[in-house]
Amino acid sequence: MAQACGQPHEVIPVGSEFLARFPHYAERTVYLTDGCTGVNHSPDLYVNELARQIAPVRMTGNYGDQILRHLSVFRPEAPTAGLYSPEFLTHVASAAETYARIVQGHALTLAAFRQAPWHYHGLLALESSQLSMRTPYVDNELVRALFRAPASTLANNDLRVRLIGDGSADLCNIRTDLGFAGTGGRLVAELSRRFHRFTMSTEYAYDYGMPQWVARIDHGLSSLRLERVFLGRHKFTHFRVWYRDALAKLHS
Repeated sequence: MAQACGQPHEVIPVGSEFLARFPHYAERTVYLTDGCTGVNHSPDLYVNELARQIAPVRMTGNYGDQILRHLSVFRPEAPTAGLYSPEFLTHVASAAETYARIVQGHALTLAAFRQAPWHYHGLLALESSQLSMRTPYVDNELVRALFRAPASTLANNDLRVRLIGDGSADLCNIRTDLGFAGTGGRLVAELSRRFHRFTMSTEYAYDYGMPQWVARIDHGLSSLRLERVFLGRHKFTHFRVWYRDALAKLHS
C-alpha cells in the first residue's frame, strides 16, 4: 500500500519491549485519558509514542465506519448480575433510557455528534497526547454531503471502494482486510470477502471470545503455538495470549 501511494513505510512491532513495560503504559493510559479508556488501549499509547519519532502528525481513518456506514458500537449493556447494588442499578436503567432518547433521529447525527465524541473520547485523548491528529472522516464538507446523501448510497461498501478508486487506481487494486476492492472478478471478490470474514471471526473467537473449556484445551496445546494460525491478520493486540504468557510471567 505504501508503494502504491509513493510513501515510505516503517513497521512498529508491539512485542517484548511493550510487554516488559506494560505496567508503565497501562498506568499512563488511564492517567492521560482521565479513566475514559482502559489498559486494553495501552498498546495504542506505545505505538503512537513511537510514531511521533517518525512524524509529528498522524493521518487516521478513525470514525470511517461510523460516518460512512453509520455503524454503531455505542450502546448500553446490562452489567453482570450481582456486580452492583440495587440502588446503583437504578442509575444504570436510567442511562439506558437516556440512550434510547438520543438515538432518535438521523443515524449520522448519532455517529458524528454522539458516538464519535462520547464513546471514542478516551482513545482520541490518548492519541492526541502524543501526536497531532488529522481525521478526514469528520471533515465538515464530507459530513455535510453525507447528510444529503440517499440512504441507498450508504447501504454497502461501494461508496468507500469508489472513494479509494477516485483517489488512486493503484491503491484500489489492493484488496482490503475485509476483502473489498481488488481485482479478479465477482467470484474471486466474494470468495475473498468470505475468507476475510472467517479469519476475522476466528481471530475474535481465539483472542476475546474463546469459551473457557476451549481455553483449557488451548492451554494444554500451548507448545504448538496455535495462535500463529489465527492471530495477527486483523488486530495487533492479543491480550488473552499476553495475559496467559508474557504478562503472567511479568507478575509471577
